[in-house]
Amino acid sequence: MSAQRLSGAIDGAVVAAVHQNTHTLLICLPLQAVAALLISLGIARTMPVRYRLPRAGLLGAVWFLNFAVPVGGVVCTIGALAVAATLPRTRAKLPVTHVEEPEFAANLIGNVSYGRGARLKAELQNVDAGTEFRMTALLAMQSMPARTVSPVLQGMLADPLDDIRLLAYGILDNHEKVLTQQILVERPKLDETLHPGISDDERRRANKTLAELYSELIYQHLVTGDVYRNAADQADGFASAALALDANDASLWRLRGRLALDRYDLDAADAMLQRAIDCGFPRDRMLPYLAEGAYLRRDFARVRSLLGEMDNRATTPTLHAVLDFWQQREHTASPQDARP
Repeated sequence: MSAQRLSGAIDGAVVAAVHQNTHTLLICLPLQAVAALLISLGIARTMPVRYRLPRAGLLGAVWFLNFAVPVGGVVCTIGALAVAATLPRTRAKLPVTHVEEPEFAANLIGNVSYGRGARLKAELQNVDAGTEFRMTALLAMQSMPARTVSPVLQGMLADPLDDIRLLAYGILDNHEKVLTQQILVERPKLDETLHPGISDDERRRANKTLAELYSELIYQHLVTGDVYRNAADQADGFASAALALDANDASLWRLRGRLALDRYDLDAADAMLQRAIDCGFPRDRMLPYLAEGAYLRRDFARVRSLLGEMDNRATTPTLHAVLDFWQQREHTASPQDARP
């Protein structure tokens, strides 16, 4: 009837039927709105507590859904609740609490020391930072291992501030003097005129100690240039003399192997490192040096094989990055792009 009325029919019966349809529709819409409201109230009460807030928004959304889709709205709402019940719940939000600001303990200021991270290095090399702050940071580095701070201190020798340069030089010089004094104490023990009755075991221990002291000068980055080459030659010579008296000292074979790597004598380095393993040195601690020798030969397959035997959970952060490259990126990165 309504379609006929809209098409232009003016029959009285059609007009009366149209008015009847409109009257019926105006009665059904309020009834549907009331029914949707009752259904919304019932659904809101059955919902989990975490879904009930904000309450007005929840009722409005559920009421509109059930008013627009009289039967499908209920089915969709119940279906959504069933799906939500099967999904994992998120962690409950922890309540926000007030934390009192800690008080500064002035009596502990003498025990405060700088961290060993890259931030201290960056602040120390920042020439725009305050001189007093940089001096304090430089003094704090004296308590850190020399092998860690020596490269930083070497860079400070070119600092534009005289105080920084002198302090850095003094710290490096002190580290070197400690080792030099120990060397001067050990060398006379090998003098047959001073110790005519020295035994082979005492001679071996003196040679080993001197080899370790000279290698420590290199390990702590305290010598460069000709002094470095002299220290390396001295360390290798004393280690060789000690091994002549005891050829099964694994630590000395390792020391000589590392020195051979430094002078790029790769065949000798591999032989000495393998001899250290044969004498009882742990193979897993020797793998980085063996891999370094293979890398210098450009034998990348052997590098990957050796580093693949290592456990990256028991390595230093620097070595961990190396293992990450060779173990996990072997299919995405070309070894020829690597740099020493």
